[in-house]
Amino acid sequence: MNMHSVIVSCKDQNRYSDDPRTSQYITPSHTKYFSLRNSSTNFPFEIKVLMFQQKSSVDLGPKMSLADRMKVLKDKEEQWKSKGKGAANDSVQFTVAGRMAKKGEPAVRQLSVAPVVLSSDSPSCYVTDTSFSKGKTSTVEVTAETEKEVMTLDDDETFGNFYKSVSPSILQDSGVVLTEEDLSQIQADSPKLTSAVTEHKRAVRPNRRNQGSRNPLRALAARNDIRQVYTEQRLNVASLETKRIQVERMAKHSKTNLADVALAGLASKENFRKVNLRSVKSTDVVTNNSTLPFNKLMLIRIKGRRHVQVRLVEPTAHSLNSGDCFLLITPKQCYMWSGEFANVIEKAKASEMVAFVQAKRDLGCKASQVTVLEEGINTDSRWAKEFWSLLGGQTQYRGAGEPEEDELYESGVLDSTGVYRLHGEKLVPHEEAWASIPSVSLLDSKEVLVFDFGSEVYVWHGKDVPLGDRKVAVKLGKQLYSGSFDYSSCRVNPLDILFCVISRQGEGRPSWTLFGRLSEHNETALFREKFLDWAERKKEEAAQADEIKVQEIRFRPGPVKTVLEGVNVQRGHGLVRADDGRQAELATVAVDAWHIKEHGEEELPQESLGQLHEGDAYIIRWKYSITTLVGKRQKPGELSAGAPGRERTACFFWQGSHSSVSEKGTSALMTVELGSHRGSQVLVSEGKESPCFLQLFQGGLIIHKGSRDDIGWRLFCVRGEAEVEASLVEVDCQHASLRSRASLVLLNAQKGLLFLWHGCKAHASARQVAKRAADKLTQRCPSELGLSSTSSVNVEEVEEGSEPAEFKKALGPHDKKAYDCMLQDPGKYNFTPRLFRLSASSGVFEGEERLSPARVAEGVMAMPFLQENLYSAQQPALFLLDNRMEVYLWQGWQPDDTQCTGSAKMRWNSERKCAMETVLQYCKEKNPRRHPPAYLILAGCEPLTFTNIFPYWEKDTSITKNKVLLVKEALSQLSKLQYSIEELTGKPLPEGVDPLRLEDYLSDPDFKILLEMSRVEFNTLPNWKQRNLKKSKGLF
Repeated sequence: MNMHSVIVSCKDQNRYSDDPRTSQYITPSHTKYFSLRNSSTNFPFEIKVLMFQQKSSVDLGPKMSLADRMKVLKDKEEQWKSKGKGAANDSVQFTVAGRMAKKGEPAVRQLSVAPVVLSSDSPSCYVTDTSFSKGKTSTVEVTAETEKEVMTLDDDETFGNFYKSVSPSILQDSGVVLTEEDLSQIQADSPKLTSAVTEHKRAVRPNRRNQGSRNPLRALAARNDIRQVYTEQRLNVASLETKRIQVERMAKHSKTNLADVALAGLASKENFRKVNLRSVKSTDVVTNNSTLPFNKLMLIRIKGRRHVQVRLVEPTAHSLNSGDCFLLITPKQCYMWSGEFANVIEKAKASEMVAFVQAKRDLGCKASQVTVLEEGINTDSRWAKEFWSLLGGQTQYRGAGEPEEDELYESGVLDSTGVYRLHGEKLVPHEEAWASIPSVSLLDSKEVLVFDFGSEVYVWHGKDVPLGDRKVAVKLGKQLYSGSFDYSSCRVNPLDILFCVISRQGEGRPSWTLFGRLSEHNETALFREKFLDWAERKKEEAAQADEIKVQEIRFRPGPVKTVLEGVNVQRGHGLVRADDGRQAELATVAVDAWHIKEHGEEELPQESLGQLHEGDAYIIRWKYSITTLVGKRQKPGELSAGAPGRERTACFFWQGSHSSVSEKGTSALMTVELGSHRGSQVLVSEGKESPCFLQLFQGGLIIHKGSRDDIGWRLFCVRGEAEVEASLVEVDCQHASLRSRASLVLLNAQKGLLFLWHGCKAHASARQVAKRAADKLTQRCPSELGLSSTSSVNVEEVEEGSEPAEFKKALGPHDKKAYDCMLQDPGKYNFTPRLFRLSASSGVFEGEERLSPARVAEGVMAMPFLQENLYSAQQPALFLLDNRMEVYLWQGWQPDDTQCTGSAKMRWNSERKCAMETVLQYCKEKNPRRHPPAYLILAGCEPLTFTNIFPYWEKDTSITKNKVLLVKEALSQLSKLQYSIEELTGKPLPEGVDPLRLEDYLSDPDFKILLEMSRVEFNTLPNWKQRNLKKSKGLF
């Protein structure tokens, strides 16, 4: 490359001429120029100042000559130099170096780089830092081609091929010993390595296995598990025999098939007073995972200016220095320590990271607050003593380095960064990411990467990576972490950044270093800070999340899912996706049921299959098969079944709403026994049956209420969204149980009469489901209903408004106001109600939609929710119920066992206010032209229009009825800003007021009358005087 010289002018409007060796600006006036010369081998630039003078036509004035003017300028310059206590200029005066100069602290000698001579079988190259030399050249000589090293699993086949024997004499001859005197003789013109991969190769050696002795006698003698002496153990035969007799007696009377271990557990007596429960306040992470991406004690160093480097260092006081920021993180404490001369960028990054760790409980830290410490300030405080105690005691540490050290460290520490990609069963170096700042573009959902940052080694895998590849990557990553390391060719040793305590080469990393496994979207803050553009990725993910939320609001919810043995069986029949991803057909093989009693179980006959009582518990065993289909699904006839799939089993234990605790425990125990060999166990609560469970009975499921011996008229509500999922739920036989949007079945077994009643707003699909349920009942004639196989049942369909006299007589005295009759309502009611849970428990007030477990993607569900959805939630609760014509805000009750303090009331009132504002805004968005009315409903005081949205409702007669309020009126009462003196001094206080700031709700005249002073005078008083004055006036 030819020599080039560039003349840079301080003027803007210039002419220039191109020359093969020199480019000059030609200007018409007196100008100062800088000449930059660069050779092909010189990195530094030579700067020369050239002064060109030309005659100027400007008249400087007759009173002052050019010499006098130059003298005045020179005097001003001398005055400027003497200004500011000898500082050259403001830029130097207010930098870290300027502050250090003011304090009189000498800068620590900056880091130097040792030249390293590699062995003869590697490319000959030398390393130096050109930033410390000016005007000298840096030569790069490469005599051999670089070779990438591949990580493989250690086994007997590759061990000998990978490692070759080396003579000890060669190792002794090739060893290089560096002393303190040698480091001072390093020349700054040493060549620099340019190949990043060759410069940072890792020699990963497997752990050598010590071969055991081949002598079998010695091996036998070395065993400790062979006993030579027999010790007799005496047993209490009488107590063992007594226990055996008790177990046999229980098994004989209960006639159970439970295992012996289960019977022994039921027969045993435990004293729970002697049981010591584990404290839930413990913050230690209890897990068997040895690849957690954090340690119990971590000291994190934050250093840099442009891209701040966040690195794990040894948790001792020697690792600190006055020029950087440090984070000390334990499971219970979180400290931020700032050096006196740390720059603003380091402090900002440290504050941001420590706030994230504490708020998100990242890195295993569950500290309640962040403790901020600054060097030289409050050194005798309790928090400072705890900080130094965690670091092993306060000792001397390094001062601040030169101002240029941060930038040198940023570039030097990147030399030790290594990134590997999993290829088969090998780790292959990633050339693009090697010895550079990683980018989030490397992270692919289908890839496994291993990041080696020296003191931290991470195995990262995407969400679509198979389990086998994840295990292989963790195994290879552990070999890399526990194997040998070589940082002799790196400018900065990541294991020992400031001192020469830890060698640049060795076997096995220190115990304070970190090896962890990370998955996609579960990265720690310490890992994320290593990347250049992670903040941009978070913005993109947030934007994508917003788009997804909008789409979820616009589209209907997806189909239901029931996953058994890793396969989504959906609604329990038809075509499904097998575990290998291919299309398959699901078919039921057999269905068996057991009735759980207090001390055993009873298998139900097939004619009683599907007859469940709300006070009992049952076990339903489902045997099914999944057959893979062959052919393309172009036409139904072209799809043929392949080989029959294996038989699978799923055990559902159904628990009624009024079943006892012992029955629930016995059902769970028996379910485990039935599914001990294979299969899934699924808990099913009454009212929350999935479509997969409902289809087992093919429309014949009946849930009975009360005793089995009840005779006379019985009323059942029809539920289900498909004919095979139809079910009958027994309700009170009265007019209040009727619903205009549903169908019901009225049965008298003695008379053999069945009325199939349809409400005036029941849609066609609900009527078909009701007919299927009635047909199944008449076909099976279950004995639980007082029928037999010889019984004859006459079915009669009845429409609302045209009921016969016998139907009305069966339901008792006729009362038109017993239920919400819609005969006079012209609406079509072809919509599905929606339910939202409103809560601020997560810290942000939000609404979560509740979906029916038996929902359908298409069609209308008239009554998808139950009373239990509201009353089973943690109280007090808030629900928004959208019934198209009107919107309800249901407000729960305050439990008696909870202590409601002043702050709790304030939070509850604030949450209520947010809920009311949300409901009003929901009504505006729902119909901008004509807002639907919004009503506030209190628990226990629900009107008929509200309770009839549910298929059945149990009223609490002990609660007095309350007037239904509009949400708008309730919000205005809750947001009232002024109250009278009597309202604020009386008990209870008005809703929505802050009990600690009652004076704010007084008008100015009332304020002066009660407190005998103005607001301005009251605000000037100390807090304790304000508090005492309010107490004396009863305003507290």
